[in-house]
Amino acid sequence: FLKSANLFSVARAFSLTAIMAIGQTMVILTGGIDLSVGSIMGLSGLFTAIFIRDGYPVEVAVLIGLLTGIGMGMCNGPMITKLRLPPFIATLGSLSMGRGLMYWITHGWPVTLSFEHPFLDLGQGYVGPVPVPVIVMLVLYIAAAIFLVRTSSGRYVYAVGGNEQAARFSGIRVNRIKILVYSLSGLGCAISGLILLARMVSAQPMAGLGYE
Repeated sequence: FLKSANLFSVARAFSLTAIMAIGQTMVILTGGIDLSVGSIMGLSGLFTAIFIRDGYPVEVAVLIGLLTGIGMGMCNGPMITKLRLPPFIATLGSLSMGRGLMYWITHGWPVTLSFEHPFLDLGQGYVGPVPVPVIVMLVLYIAAAIFLVRTSSGRYVYAVGGNEQAARFSGIRVNRIKILVYSLSGLGCAISGLILLARMVSAQPMAGLGYE
């Protein structure tokens, strides 16, 4: 069991959940919750797959996928900050809308890529003995740690979660911080969606189901 190949295989398997957990951690630190992670993950991968299938450059397709995740996260933020909806309710609605949109676009059929496409290296490639998804996971964890500990915005995340009213009286733009963390959560889900797409070679309408 304790062989490098097996350990890296296990790490690659949980890397998708681990990447999404980065953004979810920031959301929870502010006292919120994001139930829409699975839908954002699936929808981001789906849009990327559609653009790649239709012949767009990989860079464009990946950018569309990432923007999809960030956009859905940014939609969650104002629903919570401006409309004063509880995070549980707001993101539960986003979960349903995202999943419904996936079914409407695909009609229940997967969007499959070419097995020779270089994009697949994101989910299936290796750098030496280390799978690419594991490297992505570690890089994102280091970046998130630096953001939370070494930047003012990262410290504001803790302040908002510790005492939102005191943070507001201290001059922290609480709504902006909340929108930021939900956007980062959406970005993490989008990255996981891209890796899942590259790993499975297709965007499944059921992708991310139950990940919340």
